[in-house]
Amino acid sequence: MPKWNLSDIYDFRKTKELLAEMERQVKAFEKLRPRLSNRLSKEELMGILRKKEKMIEVSTRLGGYADLWLAESTSDHKRTAHHSVISQKIAEAWNRILFFNIWFKDLDEKTARRYISYSGKHHYFLERIRDFKKHSLNEREEQIVNLKDLTGEETLVKLYDITTNSFRYKWKNKLITQEEIDQYKKSPKREYRKNAYDLVLTKFRDYENLLGEIYKSLATDWRNENVKLRSFESPIQTMNLANNVPDESVEALLATVRRNKGVFQDYFRVKARLCGIKNMDRYDLYAPYSGKEKKYSYEEAKKIVLKTYKHFSPRAHEMAKKIFDCSHVHSEVIPNKRSGAFCYNLLNTLPPYIMLNYVGKTKDLFTMMHEFGHGIHGVSAAGQTNFTLNAGLPLSETASIFGEMLLSQRLLSQAGDGEKISILVEQLDGQYAAINRQAFFTLYEIKAHEATSEGATIGELNKIYLSNLREQFGGTMKVPEDFQHEWKYIPHIYHTPFYCYAYAFGNLLVLSLYRMYQEQGEKFVPRYLKLLSYGGSEKPTKILSELGVDITHKAFWQQGFDIIKGEVAQLKKLSRE
Repeated sequence: MPKWNLSDIYDFRKTKELLAEMERQVKAFEKLRPRLSNRLSKEELMGILRKKEKMIEVSTRLGGYADLWLAESTSDHKRTAHHSVISQKIAEAWNRILFFNIWFKDLDEKTARRYISYSGKHHYFLERIRDFKKHSLNEREEQIVNLKDLTGEETLVKLYDITTNSFRYKWKNKLITQEEIDQYKKSPKREYRKNAYDLVLTKFRDYENLLGEIYKSLATDWRNENVKLRSFESPIQTMNLANNVPDESVEALLATVRRNKGVFQDYFRVKARLCGIKNMDRYDLYAPYSGKEKKYSYEEAKKIVLKTYKHFSPRAHEMAKKIFDCSHVHSEVIPNKRSGAFCYNLLNTLPPYIMLNYVGKTKDLFTMMHEFGHGIHGVSAAGQTNFTLNAGLPLSETASIFGEMLLSQRLLSQAGDGEKISILVEQLDGQYAAINRQAFFTLYEIKAHEATSEGATIGELNKIYLSNLREQFGGTMKVPEDFQHEWKYIPHIYHTPFYCYAYAFGNLLVLSLYRMYQEQGEKFVPRYLKLLSYGGSEKPTKILSELGVDITHKAFWQQGFDIIKGEVAQLKKLSRE
């Protein structure tokens, strides 16, 4: 099981030297302040932008190393102390050069458009500064917010991570981690599924005073800063602007998911019959169709992932292989390691880093495919600046989910009818988890943020979540009371409010893109890779318009559910319903 090579980021022994280099660059940039005016030449502006990008590189190396080193062991005191110091230094550095953004934001429109017009690859970075104009504070206030976040929001999130990542569960006289117990939620044995959920839900219930207060503080902080100080109309609008997607697009997405909840309810009725479950309840949500789930060694999974990408595009295969070859993957499950999986794209000169917690399940194979989709996205965008390397959240899930679609279709094409049923169940389970589940998380957050602002108790937040679950499942499955505590172990709800709708956005988008691939064949591949190459250098609506996609229309989002309906119909046909 590989561990990543962080020395590609920088030699950790030279941390002090890199901090000194960041300080030199900040001081040099501060000297540019008197020269800022509406009479800057093109050459002067481009010189300033290049200097700023150089600082991004140094601070990203420092911050990226600290983040990844801490992810290996979130309870290690040396790592947490180092992370705090680096975060503080970077925040202080960026506070000192914040004046450039404030200056550009305050320019008159004509001058700003002139600078943007000849800024080349930096145009979107400058446009995004202007996008936040009416929600920005003055320089001193922005500096205070940045410093406040270090000991406020960031510390609360870190406290949540330290607490929950240290949880251990007694299973067969052995203490196991969250990652290890989660695999039993898909056990063919109902007893195991129920015990796994009960242990986790009980643990989070026992810590609900701490975890609930952390959440309420984070939600209050989010509203205080963004609604009260920055004048956003609602808490979610902050994320919409950060993602650069129109409010109506997100509203159309969430409304479409809510209207189509019966599609997955229909699927769960079929699944209950296939699995021989008479009275399905929430413990059975991820019950496997086959009693014997196939296991994949790490090397087997790696080969499958690479072969699948190679079949789609030799270029995609080459990019995925590059990440493996340079040892940028950490797969081993170890105590106190951050749970879940992620892809961390630091710089345009450095292949992304991928963290997995690999235990050999089919789910882990799909997770590997998912994260390497992110990796391919990052390598594809290496031609962009470090300002615009990473796609915004709505498009950031495109390549990852498209990779999962490639894998599922490849497995389906090689399977007999019995195995096809198993793969379709796995696929529909995944689509439920990534579309309806994530959209309903967002619907919960909208209500929870509003309720928190009105003084809701933790118990009232629990009731809102339980009602949310029961709406999702309707009469298809019973939801026991204990599931009211489930929201407390959804890290995204704590880490980044309203992040979750990006998964629903990405999944429904990819279903439509995959339909294009099926219709166009190889002609689609270069168009798709071009989409990835944009990174975060254009607004999502513009990037997607090149493929004929309009995300503001409910009809577009409905296309995705129409495909899911087809999958459910295929499952019914294979099972002869």
